Amino acid sequence: MFVTAQTAEIDELLGEVADALGAVGVDAAVHERALRVDGVPVRLDVATAAHPTPVELAELAQRTGAQRRRRPVVVVADRISEPGREVLRRAGWGWFDRRGHVRVWAPGVRIEAPLPAPDGRDRSRLTNPWTQVGLEVALAALLHPDDPVTARRVAPVIGRSVGAVHELVRRFADVGLIGRTTHQPLLPELFWETAAQWPDDGWLALPVGLDEIAEKLGRETLVRVDERAATLGGARIAAAGDLPARAYLPGPAALRRVRSLVQREAPTRCWVRTAPVAWLPENTEHPPSVDHPWRVAHPIVCALRLAADPARGREVVESWGIVPGAAR
Repeated sequence: MFVTAQTAEIDELLGEVADALGAVGVDAAVHERALRVDGVPVRLDVATAAHPTPVELAELAQRTGAQRRRRPVVVVADRISEPGREVLRRAGWGWFDRRGHVRVWAPGVRIEAPLPAPDGRDRSRLTNPWTQVGLEVALAALLHPDDPVTARRVAPVIGRSVGAVHELVRRFADVGLIGRTTHQPLLPELFWETAAQWPDDGWLALPVGLDEIAEKLGRETLVRVDERAATLGGARIAAAGDLPARAYLPGPAALRRVRSLVQREAPTRCWVRTAPVAWLPENTEHPPSVDHPWRVAHPIVCALRLAADPARGREVVESWGIVPGAAR
């Protein structure tokens, strides 16, 4: 909801923003319902919510833009996902994420910074869950959103040690994506955070189709994660079969073997890259067949890859209705 300058809460919220700026070495205080930064008064509108999703933030920015507000806006929340932050950046807004990140974006004031941890160490290094094992833990939680995320339950599923998984579950709890006592994933925020962290660079363009790659590597090494694979999982994507195929390979060695097929002047018929996770669940409802002899990634994997595209890919995923915990 929007907190206007007439509400009693405005000073308290602006005070939180001022304290956050102070933590990153900026002289800031609240004076006469304005944020004073290095002696310069900055009048802001403030929005507040607990865990706003990217969709909610986009709707808020659109609705606010239609009202033609002239003041800069800052969103104060318990947590704001990276996709949500990107929505706010595009709107020219700021935020204070109480987990430890602040952005104030106004004429004459351009500040975006993480807050230091209480003991002065790098907060991101202390709690970063986005390792390969972390991606697998998040993926397992998204595939079973109603189950508690515990090391003893998840470790045998993803093939990792209980100790390694326990550490990543702790990190997810530290950043508020898994409940400390309930062990339940925070949804849909976990999906959007995972999508923002899902590696989607390093694709190798090839002028050959999947058949030619299979001749070199074997069909069992390819897992499709493209638009066609997404439609098999229920997504609605026009002309998905006309787009170049995309497939994950099991490791760098397989990728090196197909580099000899590259022809830079030839049109692209297929994209391949190393799978970002060692545990890659598949769509068991569509095993390889005579008509479609390819392994297909689980729909959630396809959705994460599509959602990594902040433009049309995210729109496809939102209309797909596959995001756990999202409002239908």
